[in-house]
Amino acid sequence: MTSRTAVRPPRPPKRGNNMKALPLVIPLAAWLLALPVTVAAQDAEITGTVTDDTGGVLPGVTVETSADAAAATRLAVTDADGRYALAALPAGSYTVTFVLPGFERAERAVELTAGGSTTLDVSLALGGLFEEVTVAVTGTAIEAPAINMPSAVTVVSRDVLEQQGATQLVDLFRTLNVSHGVVGERNSWYNSNQPATLTENVANVNLRGLGASRTLVLINGRRHVPVPARLIGGRFVDVNTIPAIAVGRLEVLKEGASATYGSDAVGGVANFVTRNDFRGFEFNVAHDWFSGAGDTTIAGIWGGRIGSSSAVLSAERVGRQELQMADRPWALDRLSAYPPGTRGGWSSIGNPGTYAVGAPAAWTADVFDPRCTDFGGIDEGWTCRFRYAPYDNLIDEQDQTRIFAELNGPVNSRTNYHVEALWADAVIPQWYTTPSYPPFPLISTTIMEVAASHPGRQAFCSSYVGDAKADPMSACADDAPWYFNGRPFGNSGPGRRLRRESRTQRVAASLDGDVTMGGRSAHWDVGVTYSRARGNLNLPAVYTDRVFRAFRGYGGPDCGVGVMADRSSPAGMVLGPLGGAVAGQGPCMYFNPFSNAIQYSDQPGSPFENTANPDYVAGLANPEALRLWLNEEVDLVSTTDLFVADATLSGNLVENVADFAVGYQYRGMTADGNPNDPGDVTLNPCPVAGDLGCAVGDRFGPYLFTNIHRPYAADQRVQRLFGELALGIGPRVDTQLAANYEFYNIAGRTVSSFDPKVGMRLQVAENLHYSLSLRGSVQTTFRTPSLDDLNTSPLTTLEWIPVTGAYQAVDRFGRPDLEPERAFTYNAGAVLFLEGGLEATVDYWHYDFENVIGSMPYLGVTSLYDGGDAAARDAVSPFIICPDGRASDLAPADRCIAQNLERIQLDLVNWPGLTTSGVDTHLALRQDAGPGQFVASWDSTYTLAYDTRALLVEGTNLTLDAAQEAAGYLNFGHPIAVPLPRWKSRWSATYSAGPYTFANYVSYISSYEDPATTTAAAVIDSFLTWDASFVWRFPASGMDLTLYALNLTGQRPPWANVEQAYDGFTHDPKGRRFKMAITWRFGG
Repeated sequence: MTSRTAVRPPRPPKRGNNMKALPLVIPLAAWLLALPVTVAAQDAEITGTVTDDTGGVLPGVTVETSADAAAATRLAVTDADGRYALAALPAGSYTVTFVLPGFERAERAVELTAGGSTTLDVSLALGGLFEEVTVAVTGTAIEAPAINMPSAVTVVSRDVLEQQGATQLVDLFRTLNVSHGVVGERNSWYNSNQPATLTENVANVNLRGLGASRTLVLINGRRHVPVPARLIGGRFVDVNTIPAIAVGRLEVLKEGASATYGSDAVGGVANFVTRNDFRGFEFNVAHDWFSGAGDTTIAGIWGGRIGSSSAVLSAERVGRQELQMADRPWALDRLSAYPPGTRGGWSSIGNPGTYAVGAPAAWTADVFDPRCTDFGGIDEGWTCRFRYAPYDNLIDEQDQTRIFAELNGPVNSRTNYHVEALWADAVIPQWYTTPSYPPFPLISTTIMEVAASHPGRQAFCSSYVGDAKADPMSACADDAPWYFNGRPFGNSGPGRRLRRESRTQRVAASLDGDVTMGGRSAHWDVGVTYSRARGNLNLPAVYTDRVFRAFRGYGGPDCGVGVMADRSSPAGMVLGPLGGAVAGQGPCMYFNPFSNAIQYSDQPGSPFENTANPDYVAGLANPEALRLWLNEEVDLVSTTDLFVADATLSGNLVENVADFAVGYQYRGMTADGNPNDPGDVTLNPCPVAGDLGCAVGDRFGPYLFTNIHRPYAADQRVQRLFGELALGIGPRVDTQLAANYEFYNIAGRTVSSFDPKVGMRLQVAENLHYSLSLRGSVQTTFRTPSLDDLNTSPLTTLEWIPVTGAYQAVDRFGRPDLEPERAFTYNAGAVLFLEGGLEATVDYWHYDFENVIGSMPYLGVTSLYDGGDAAARDAVSPFIICPDGRASDLAPADRCIAQNLERIQLDLVNWPGLTTSGVDTHLALRQDAGPGQFVASWDSTYTLAYDTRALLVEGTNLTLDAAQEAAGYLNFGHPIAVPLPRWKSRWSATYSAGPYTFANYVSYISSYEDPATTTAAAVIDSFLTWDASFVWRFPASGMDLTLYALNLTGQRPPWANVEQAYDGFTHDPKGRRFKMAITWRFGG
């Protein structure tokens, strides 16, 4: 088996000052940490267990204390074992309430003494109506029962997370019915619509498919730093930085929320609420088995008291094994041929390759290496295609460590404090990619020249003289030079490996308390949050000037022959002084592009995979030292810092009628990118490494294909004022009025937006047998252009260009004149509770989204350039880079054909917009059944429309992207639409009795279409999976054993005409999985 080694020893990210903003937080945190000692003697606590009337424990019960107006309230939620703890309570008399939908409310009075601990166990009786009164955190600044709010909020409790076996949060969000286009797991080339900008450890939330940057992600109600990567349309939060064991529940607000949260909450909000009331110790070990790989998780959480304070510390380590394409035969089988229209998996430039005779000529096969198919290529006549799919892992090996800690306690009888810290580290120790990339733009130059004296050519001609394909017109008898149309390394292997790392840190501190204003109670909250994310994104690269030398026999680390830039040379360079060196002798080596240099194929399933090439000549093989010398690592280390300070005051205006909240928030974000020296365009802009004299239009770096980076630094400061009013208009109507005013400065101009919201809930009917209410909201939402959108330095990615049949560089330039994104949204729904434990909700939602920030579509540009008339070619020629320069700078007759373009350069623009709408449905039933309880639910989202408006070439009537319906389609290559199957739903059925719980989940994703493809994947089939779990609790020992069978029927992801042969934004490639988790609990 061919070894797969690294290009060179991996370089860790550059070190820097990781804590430059921490001085803003540390003094406050240190002061708060010192306060508990002064109030320890006042402290008391209440702990206990909540059960049903059969003795079964009840998780998810809301437990709240209330006392006189001078004392702060405490709130807790029971854990998976029904336990709760209310700490840091001043001595006094309290009323403790216990609330769980479907059960009767319970109240208990308790007297607390200073320093005392009281145990209060409660049993709840099953209620006549499935009453939803859980206190809402997300969607409002006013604490109130969710049933009284007009917003649609989904709550995923911890016990549901555990039943689903969602150790990887990407598994949860991929099946969440309101989420589309989820990034996670896939190779970085394909895990966003901007390939090669995100590492494989990243995962996101993308509500309504509007873009992950338009979903606001919070931890305990406060913002978190986005990924350290430049992204078109804005960065998003990596949810994989949040320890799953620390999460108590996830709250998802399924509508725009700018009026409450400001910018970024266009699609909705995902709020991770941690287990701040946990007591005792919990240790969890889990392993997820699936064919070819697996995931292992080791996690622990401790909660207890430190003086008067409540402390919780959690940590987890996740190890993921590599899942290669070869581990999923269906993936390679789908890519075993190259039918017309195939978008990925194959390149038009391979090795073995073809040769032009006498002069460089792209896509020319004057001489064709006849061993093309033996090594696994496809003979197209004009080229030998190379299947690169086996070198793109489905899942890369990963090691992730996450730690979260928080401390909560009283400052005095009316003031509380909260401090939290997060640390997350992710390592991809051996990221895997192809043996080499296609050598754009060298196929149009003389760099890969094969002279008649080349020993590989001489042996090739000896083997195939007279062969109709290998030696047409007796090319071997002619001394004319040949020019290689291929890549340096292809079916010979080995794949290249590099190390990628990222790290996220977060510190947050807040104070909150109760005050009396005008005789009425009010609550205030002030806090600061600082978080930082830092990581590297690297690619291997092959030096252009070293290829030039190696084709001429002067390659190798010790040859000593240099190269000089020469603008008059067809290659743009010439050899330096030879100093007595002889081509191909001593330390000087030839690079041999012919198949006689390869003994075995590295391509799975090829004839020469296990059978030696009979034409192989050992003395002509390319040495490992030469391969390593040709290669380099281009690395970019990026950092994102986010600082947020906010203050909120909420309270009561009119008893039982009007509550209010007002606040201010300041957000400051900085971002920078620093390449290593080999990858810095300011140091190596030209084809010859170290040369600084090439024309501006040729400053694409010294490598065959890999792009280099320009250092950048950007910052953005945003301020906002917000207010909210909750009105109870009689016994049946609850109204929410909210508004947000946000403003920032860019390029000397002030941009602002005022966004109001009106929400209403109407209690239509309520009696002992049923409850029916209607709810709805209307609002405008706003999103500032991100600092990446405003950054005028190019963001370069590598994209699949169908007209060339290969990946090529696409540069995107931000613009400071971009307008903010704006949306008008509304939703209307109904909530029904029936006697016997049945609940139902249905919500219609609608977004009218304008000025959507996105890139010009490269597919539209190349289509007009390739198939448009003269006026169309003129209009898009400024965006096309030809071998001789920018197309618009050339006479029309001198412009390259589309198949020979080398690069595309695009602007970010405000798209005219889109309109999307749909229906969310939720049904749930909870009933006693025999000795236990049965719970069933169905959640569904049906997207009625996702209509994008036409984008024109600026100043013309030419259509770059036509208006189209995106719902129900793959939307391949679309800048503002992700894959959008119309219907996503999930059924669940759970039965709990005593120590046993058996849960079933059936997830369904409807079929959708890919009208642009002509392959068998024009319709992407529906995907139905069945997951089951069984929990066996051992109360005496504190141990839980959970067994999972995920995707029990072993469904394969449906075939899609994209890279890796499946839609990784929507479907899961792992197949049938078996998982076991063991949890131990002590104390508490």
